[in-house]
Amino acid sequence: MKRKLSNMDLLPVTIDLTADEEKLFDFLLDVEKQNNCGLTLRVAGGWVRDKLLGRASDDIDIVLDNMTGVAFAELVNAYETQHGHKTHAVGVIKANPDQSKHLETATMQLGSGWVDFVNLRAETYADDEAHRIPSMEFGTPLEDAQRRDFTINSLFYNLATKSVEDFTGQGLPDLQHGVIRTPLDPTITFLDDPLRVLRAIRFASRFRFPLADDLVAALEHRAIREALVKKVSRERVGKELGGMLTGSHANPMVALTSLHRFHLDEVVFQLPTGPFFTLHPLLEAAIPPHWMDTLDLARQDQPAPSSPTTTSSSTSSTTADGIEGTNNEATSHRLKLRWLAAVLLPLAEYSIVLKKKHVPVAHAIVRESIKCRQFVAANAPFDRVQVGLVLRDVGALWPLAVDMAYLVEVVLQHSDVEQTREKYAALSAYVVDVGLDRVWEMKPLLNGKDLMDALGVKPGPAVKAMHDAVILYQLEFPSAPRDDVLRHVRSLQSSST
Repeated sequence: MKRKLSNMDLLPVTIDLTADEEKLFDFLLDVEKQNNCGLTLRVAGGWVRDKLLGRASDDIDIVLDNMTGVAFAELVNAYETQHGHKTHAVGVIKANPDQSKHLETATMQLGSGWVDFVNLRAETYADDEAHRIPSMEFGTPLEDAQRRDFTINSLFYNLATKSVEDFTGQGLPDLQHGVIRTPLDPTITFLDDPLRVLRAIRFASRFRFPLADDLVAALEHRAIREALVKKVSRERVGKELGGMLTGSHANPMVALTSLHRFHLDEVVFQLPTGPFFTLHPLLEAAIPPHWMDTLDLARQDQPAPSSPTTTSSSTSSTTADGIEGTNNEATSHRLKLRWLAAVLLPLAEYSIVLKKKHVPVAHAIVRESIKCRQFVAANAPFDRVQVGLVLRDVGALWPLAVDMAYLVEVVLQHSDVEQTREKYAALSAYVVDVGLDRVWEMKPLLNGKDLMDALGVKPGPAVKAMHDAVILYQLEFPSAPRDDVLRHVRSLQSSST
């Protein structure tokens, strides 16, 4: 069904709701009505933006104006119980201000997808400008919209009035004209959460939208780049870079060119520094200053990207890599490695001294600066998951097991001594290089109770299967946060039902 927008300054446009979305929204309105809690239900952020651009989206975030997400999730389950229906497991993602996750979020599977519930936010800051970690409290829709990263992400869809709300007055015009702009002064916005600097580049490249002039000026401030280094973990930087390189509508060439233009490549691909790192003599002077030239190697024979405003709502898409449906995890990972290889090609001949060992600069940057150990693994003839599983079984005796395997091949199978020695030496080095040397001590980020609570399953084979899936995911993506692991097992559960 098509719904009209409420902004009177623009030509009438419509939002297409799928049958599942209609059913979900009507259900949530029924929950609110039965409890008579005077609540206004709105969808916020990316779903509204993508629907207005004609793109499919399953990223539904419901914002609440007078109660927490956990409280409303409990009302949903109470409603289901009263109507004789099965209740839903409620996952709670705790607030983590240090990582700019300022609100507790409740998430649950409703129908075929997952829905997040969170209250509208207002933020106040302590006087210590060096540590601008905001304290959170209930806010108005305007306050919430103003604290979001960009105007195109500040729009709401009101479930009751069936209309789009633009409280900043900038979201719809910027989306219509194609501009990446911050609701507040961009310098303030970026200092609040410096990761938004990289998100600006990602959205601009993904949607082919230009950056607003004041945002461009803010990106020139050295203080913002310094804040990105000091306040944002390398894991978050690596994850944001991954979003620039792969996924639906990604345009890696534009994203990487923008990183270079604003000197953000120096931050994202910074050389490891600190007491544990020693630069090889003259390394910095030797690094070619125009590494962007090598990116042409990664985009040969690419079709021109299509306009985002004419993209259908199909989940299949053509990216700047010229490959359909890059949501496939293996394909996405391969494409990311391809672009990283192009970026780091100028550093191929250089090394640094790391813990008294010479390490290729490219490997050090990828492992320590953007925490992408899979890149290192891709350059070795070993499978990180398979090696990790074997080591978890063998434990601390793995060096002895390697020696025994070497002897078996040489003595019993009459393998070439030198080649076999090199192979097992490479395996031992690989185990250390990719951080598997104590993998048997690795704890699952989700234990059995966590899985039962989050997935709504009872003790039994299903929990064991999901526990094994958690271990496999952590072996493949060792830097993945708990939330990513949770989303992964939920996707497995959804695909199996």
